[in-house]
Amino acid sequence: MGLAAVTVATALIGVPAPPAAAAQATYVALGSSFAAGPGIPPPKPGGPAACGRSANNYATLVAARFGLRLVDATCSGATTADILTRSQHGQGPQIDAVTASTDLVTVTIGGNDVNYVGSLFAYACQNTGAPNCPDVDQDAMNTALAGVAGKIGDVIAAVHRKAPRARVLVVNYQTILPRTGPACEGVPLTPAQLRFERTVALRLAAATRLAAVSGRATLVDAAAASAAHDACAAQPWMERFTTSPGRVPYHPNAAGMAAVADLVGRALS
Repeated sequence: MGLAAVTVATALIGVPAPPAAAAQATYVALGSSFAAGPGIPPPKPGGPAACGRSANNYATLVAARFGLRLVDATCSGATTADILTRSQHGQGPQIDAVTASTDLVTVTIGGNDVNYVGSLFAYACQNTGAPNCPDVDQDAMNTALAGVAGKIGDVIAAVHRKAPRARVLVVNYQTILPRTGPACEGVPLTPAQLRFERTVALRLAAATRLAAVSGRATLVDAAAASAAHDACAAQPWMERFTTSPGRVPYHPNAAGMAAVADLVGRALS
């Protein structure tokens, strides 16, 4: 481990860095697909294939940069319940990966609790004429948004209980849609749908910020950092609904995941 990595690792633990070497710090990554990185090559070996973990997701990039021992528990489709109490694709609740010896935890969660990306997929299905499209229950989404800060807060509190000395970083969801103006080709939303989904994104970001501040965690504001890199931008960090084979619509691309890794790295440094 290089001196820079030693410095960061020991800072996470909360003790002065020795001049030459230090024990390797343990990093646990929790969260949904925006942390797992489905569709970003190459896939990470081990773990349930359905979780869609990429060997280039932000947690893996951060761990390599700072010489941390990574336990990657992220899984596509995860909700706060999948972190706290529920098994997903044969693996236990993600929180099981956190122990008293954990030094750093990152969390990206809440989007699936409010059906954010799921509703974008449903609208795309409806607007492209595909059969058997799901409905979008905006009232149910609004109700879920009203309570999601508390659910994210429950995750942060559980991490603090299991790893009292760990540093906790809450990484919110990158911006998917342009914040102003119309959508673009490959993002099939009506103007009304676009307005609604922008509101969902803003409310989810605000709820995540509230949970982080209330829960004594550090917010890594990927939503703000990616505001000029939405799916319709000239330099997108996000896939459009219409995307290349193997990529996952409305999810971060490799550039977006690397950018989030940089944000997490700056928070640690």
